[in-house]
Amino acid sequence: RPAMAPRRYRLTTRAVSTAATRHRIVKAAAAEYQKRGFRVATLSTIAARAGVSRGSILHHFRDADGLLGAVLDDMLVTLEVPDARLLEGAEGAEERARRFVDAMLRFYDRTSEWWTVFGPEIDNPAVQAREAVFWEVIGAFRSAALGSAADDRVLGAAVDTLTHPATVGLFRSRDVSLDEAIETFGDLVVNLLRRHGLAGP
Repeated sequence: RPAMAPRRYRLTTRAVSTAATRHRIVKAAAAEYQKRGFRVATLSTIAARAGVSRGSILHHFRDADGLLGAVLDDMLVTLEVPDARLLEGAEGAEERARRFVDAMLRFYDRTSEWWTVFGPEIDNPAVQAREAVFWEVIGAFRSAALGSAADDRVLGAAVDTLTHPATVGLFRSRDVSLDEAIETFGDLVVNLLRRHGLAGP
């Protein structure tokens, strides 16, 4: 029995080493995608950045799409996609709506470069799968924040337009600060809720 301890130790060390290598490759791939775009970045340039062989990447991720999927999975965690937890402690519909606007605008502002990187890859199955997860989380957040207003055809469309990445980008391109955008869009959403009689508790 005591003789088994070194083997367990070696297996643990190997697992840690494997995880560290995968993490290094994922971070290197993300940096290459950011610099060159997914279609231009190659497994060879990613391997060089990560300090591993191209074969090591294939061993860990099978192919370029497998690596892309791993990068996207990592991003869904590290970019902190807004969710309903951000509404905890909010008092009333207006505060929930303002928190939603604040979270969405801050998210799109800090992730704007990634929309540019992965926008052209929207037909890639790996991107589509993660995008579906992303919108499921955002949809639940939107419903929790807006309540019945989320189901109103016109009001829902207006809120979606105000918190769309393109709208945020256009507003910011006019030399408007992020905080100014958040305050302005928050006011607009709250006024829409009031107009539709949906700004109660």
